[in-house]
Amino acid sequence: MSLGIVMLAIILLAFTSIAASLFVADTIQGEATAINESGALRMRSYRIASSLVYNAEDANHWQTTHTLINEFEKHLNSQGLTRILPTNAQHPLRTAYNRIKQQWQNDIRSLFDIYLEGISETYHEKDQRMDMTISRDAVVNLRNQYFLIVPNFVDNIDYLVTLLEEDVEAKIKYLRIYQFIALALTIFLVIAALILVYKHVHTPMQQLLIAAERVRNKDFSFRTNYSADDELGRLSHAFNTMSADLSEIYSELEQRVQQKTIDLEHSNCSMELLYNTVKRLNETTSPHLTFPVILKDIKQLIGIEQASICLNDPAEENREMQANTLHNNEFSKHLCEDVNCRKHLGKNKNQITDIHLEKNTRHFTISDQNQQYGVLIIEKADSKPFEAWQQHLLESIAGHIGIAINLSQQAVEIRRMALMEERGAIARELHDSLAQSLTYMKIQVSRLQAILKKSATETDAENIITELRTGLNSAYRELRELLTTFRLKIDGTDFNQALDKTVSEFNERSDTLIISDNRIKHSDLTPNEEIHVLQLIREALSNVVQHAGASHARLTLQYTASGDIQVNIEDNGTGLPCEETPAHHYGLSIMNERAKTLNGQLNIFTKPDGGTAVELCFTSTYNKKPVSLN
Repeated sequence: MSLGIVMLAIILLAFTSIAASLFVADTIQGEATAINESGALRMRSYRIASSLVYNAEDANHWQTTHTLINEFEKHLNSQGLTRILPTNAQHPLRTAYNRIKQQWQNDIRSLFDIYLEGISETYHEKDQRMDMTISRDAVVNLRNQYFLIVPNFVDNIDYLVTLLEEDVEAKIKYLRIYQFIALALTIFLVIAALILVYKHVHTPMQQLLIAAERVRNKDFSFRTNYSADDELGRLSHAFNTMSADLSEIYSELEQRVQQKTIDLEHSNCSMELLYNTVKRLNETTSPHLTFPVILKDIKQLIGIEQASICLNDPAEENREMQANTLHNNEFSKHLCEDVNCRKHLGKNKNQITDIHLEKNTRHFTISDQNQQYGVLIIEKADSKPFEAWQQHLLESIAGHIGIAINLSQQAVEIRRMALMEERGAIARELHDSLAQSLTYMKIQVSRLQAILKKSATETDAENIITELRTGLNSAYRELRELLTTFRLKIDGTDFNQALDKTVSEFNERSDTLIISDNRIKHSDLTPNEEIHVLQLIREALSNVVQHAGASHARLTLQYTASGDIQVNIEDNGTGLPCEETPAHHYGLSIMNERAKTLNGQLNIFTKPDGGTAVELCFTSTYNKKPVSLN
C-alpha cells in the first residue's frame, strides 16, 4: 500500500511538471515575435527619419515616406504584437503599448497627415510626373519637429521591449523554481520507493526464487516466511499451498502418464492392425482367404481365447464358418451354427438379430451399406469385460471386412455383366455377318437342288455354284474380320499407335489408299471408349474396302467447337445403294450399337460429290462436365 502511494506521488509530480512546462510554453508562445515586432518599430522610426534626411531633394520623397509610415502603423497593430498583451488595462505592458500607440496617433501621425495633405498629386498623361505645391521651408520644418519627437518615442518603444523581455524571464524563472522543487521531491520519493521495494519486493522475491528452484529440483518441502497482507504476501501463501499440492499431484501425474503411454501403445497397435487388415483385404479379390491371418493378428493383440468369422450362406437360411482360431473345428462349427441358427434370423435372412452368448463372448456385425454379411465372434480367456478401445477396434475390423466382401461381390457382378455384354456383342456380330451369309448360302443350295431335280443345264448349276463360292469366300473373310475384332486389344501401345497400325493393315491388304488425320489425344478416351472407337473404325474401313469400290479414303479424328470428339470416314466410291442387300448389312447395325454404347450419334450418308461418309460424334467420359447441385 505504501509503495503504491509513493509511486502515485511520483506519477503526479511527473504530470504536474509536464503540465507546468506546457503552461509556460503556451504563455510565452508568441512573445519572441512580439519582441521582434517591437524592436522593428524602433528601427522603422529611424528609417522614417532617414527618409526625411536623404530623400529631401527627391521629387517623389513623399511617396517613400508615406510607405514607411504605413508599414510602421501595420507593425504597430500586428497580431504578433497585440496578441500577447494582457487584457487588463492597468497592466504595465498594456500601459506601455497604449502610450506608444497614443503618441504615434496624436504626435507623429497627425504631423505627417498635415504634411501629406499639403501635397497635390498632378499626373500628366505623357511623362507621369508629379509637382510639389509645398515650399521647401515647410518640409524642413516638418523634419525638425519629427526629430524633436522621435527620441522620446524610441525610448517608449525600448521600455516596451524591456517589459516584454522581463515578462518572459519571469515566467521562465518561475518554471525553473517549480522544476527544481519537483526534482527534489522526486529524488526523495524515489529513495523512499527503493527502500520499500527492497523491503517489500526484493526480499520476498528472493524467497520465492529460492522456493521455485527447490520445486524445480522436485523438493516440495521449502516454505517462504513472508506473510504481509499485500500481493507478494498472498503470492507467498499461494506458493506454499501450491508446493503442498504439487507433492500430492506429482505422484498422481506419473500414474496418468503411464496410463496415457499404455493408451498410446494401444492406439498404435490398433492403427497397425487396421492398416494390415485393410492392406490384406485390398490385395486380394477373395477376402475369405485373409480371414485366418486377420483372426491371428486379433488374437495376438487383444489376447483372446478364440475368434471366428461366420458369413451368411446366400442359398440357405443359415451361416457358414469361414475362419477360426480353434484347433477343434467341430466345436467351432457348432458354435457358428448355434450362434447363427434360424431362430436368430429375422424376416430378412440377411438380418442379424440379438445373439445371446456367454458373458466373456461378444459378436460384431459384419455389414456394409445396410447389408449384413455375418458376424465376428470373439471370446476372451478371462472374465474381464472388453475395453472401449478393444470394442472400437473390433467394430472397425468387422466394418472393413464387410466393405471388402461388398467390393468383392460388386467386382464379381461387374465381371459377370462385362462377360454378358461381350457375349451379346459376339452374338450380334455373328448374326450380322456369318449368320446372314450362311442363310444366303442355304438359299443358294436349295436353288441348286431344285435345278438338279429339274435336270437343268449345267450353266445354271455353275452359276449357282459360283455364287456359293463367292458367299463362302465372303463368309470366310467375315469370319477372319470377326476374329480380328474379338482379339482386338491395346497392349503396350496407346490409342494413336493402335489406330496407325489399323490403317496400315487396311492399306496393305487392299488397293484403297487410306489417309489418317488424328488430332485428338489418347488420354481423352477411356479404355472402353478406345476399344469401341477402334472397332467402329475397323468396321467402316472394312465396308470401304469390300463394298465401296473407292480408290481413296480419309479418316479424320478431331474435336468439335463444344469439345466433343468427332470421327469422320469418307471415300470416293459408289456411295450407299438405294436398297440394302439382305445378305450383307455391311455391319451398320453393329456400328449403331457401338455408337449407342458411346452415348454418341452416328450418321451414314452419300456425299453430294459421290462417295460415302460415316460420321460419329460423342462426348468422352473424361470431358463430361460435372452436374451442378443447384
